[in-house]
Amino acid sequence: MAQQDIKPSPHDEAFHAEVENAKDGGDELVGKHYTPESEAEKALDKRINWKLDLTVLLVLSISFILCGIDKTNVGFVATSSFVKDANLHPDDIPNSLSLFSATYVPLQPIMTLIARRVGPHRWLSFQLLFWGALCMAHAAIRSSSTLIALRLLLGAAESGFTQTSFYYMSLMYPKYSLGLRLGLFSGMYSVAGAFAGLLAYGLLHIESSRVHGWQVVFLFEGGLTVLTAVVAFLVLPADVATARFLNDKERAHAAARMERDLADAQEATESGQGGNSITVRDILDVLKDWKKLLTIVFNILAVLPVTAFTTFLPLIVQGMGYSGITATLMSVPPFVAGTVGLIVIVASSDHFRERSLHTVLGMVLGLVGCAVMTASADPKLRYGFAHVCLSGVFASGPLVAVWLAGNTPWKTSRSFVLGMNGYSNLAGVIAGQIFKSQYKPSYAYPLKVTMILIAVGIVGFLFVRAMYMLENRRRRKIRETWMQQDFVDEQNSVERRGDQRYTWVYGY
Repeated sequence: MAQQDIKPSPHDEAFHAEVENAKDGGDELVGKHYTPESEAEKALDKRINWKLDLTVLLVLSISFILCGIDKTNVGFVATSSFVKDANLHPDDIPNSLSLFSATYVPLQPIMTLIARRVGPHRWLSFQLLFWGALCMAHAAIRSSSTLIALRLLLGAAESGFTQTSFYYMSLMYPKYSLGLRLGLFSGMYSVAGAFAGLLAYGLLHIESSRVHGWQVVFLFEGGLTVLTAVVAFLVLPADVATARFLNDKERAHAAARMERDLADAQEATESGQGGNSITVRDILDVLKDWKKLLTIVFNILAVLPVTAFTTFLPLIVQGMGYSGITATLMSVPPFVAGTVGLIVIVASSDHFRERSLHTVLGMVLGLVGCAVMTASADPKLRYGFAHVCLSGVFASGPLVAVWLAGNTPWKTSRSFVLGMNGYSNLAGVIAGQIFKSQYKPSYAYPLKVTMILIAVGIVGFLFVRAMYMLENRRRRKIRETWMQQDFVDEQNSVERRGDQRYTWVYGY
């Protein structure tokens, strides 16, 4: 569904034609999103996107892998002499994992607003440097209090990294080239899960009289993150107009296509304030938009199976008749299916310029998979439908993020709404309370609850879609009565801005 804010100018012939189209036709005639207008422009677009992919997307994807590794490495070293050498109690490790979330989850919106203020390219580099140094500091742990302090700080350092990366990429790619990139970025989560264990396994075997294997893990993995921070600082551009890896023609076109795609809805151009300014209204605009808030709430339910199966799938597979390391090994193919399904769904979403139904499609696959795993007593059938489940559930994360970003042209509000979307991490808390060990080996009850919550999320997203359709229809009826001056007045309106304007058409 196309969306955009009309960019009127009473002395512009294109504006006059657009006004007439808006008065005579439907939403599809109002302020189209960016689309290449010639074969030469398509070729230029591909060249720009390719260069962005090899720099921005690549650096952020590697950083996201390191984010996952540095977040979970304390669990892998727990199998070594770490607890004894660091003078810890047995429950300190699981407690530290919970304490990580105590700062990681609540700080998400604050961190994205800071990124907006100082520049996401700088803030992302600083986050990498800060949490990399904190990871290295884990090598010096000698007490429970030090572990707790470092985990709280690490949670704060990594907080908002994913959402800030989403926001940053939304400034680089047009909205219907963005979904695939966010999907590829999000797919690194499963890569991190597989790579973290292999890396820790190898590093733990590096022992000497002066350093323990668990210390090598923290020092090496943290040092790798610090090195990536330096690369990110040197490579990531402030915006496409200043990207050094693009030539003059590419920079000019990259900036122009983003202005067309985002309706030129920038604080600096519309309010006379600095481009990175943050006001109370920027935040209130999001908090008063119930449709976006509902989208975030339903996204918690959408990502629930992702967080649940990331942690508990080996145990669920174990209940299908597999045991020991075999159960761990057999849990890998479903995640491969999840990554493939993620890429296919987000690519289709970009191609058809549609978000909500693709999100629902992924959730339906998850619902069907959970239903069969709950109802069937056949281990092979249950295992097969674990692949079906995971092939859909990974898509909601990036699709909801790009959906929210595409409907929030005002950039500071966009950074905040994406930060609020970071509260989808609360799904991990819900999953931890549902998938209790008492429900082994089938985990039938947790799967039933997951099914119900997915179903509620599906109905919720369809409801939000319907509300956006009704709002677009209401605005179209208002515009049909307007004269040319009404469009000019709306563009200059102080009361409404960004997607609040009646000339904006919501995507769904």
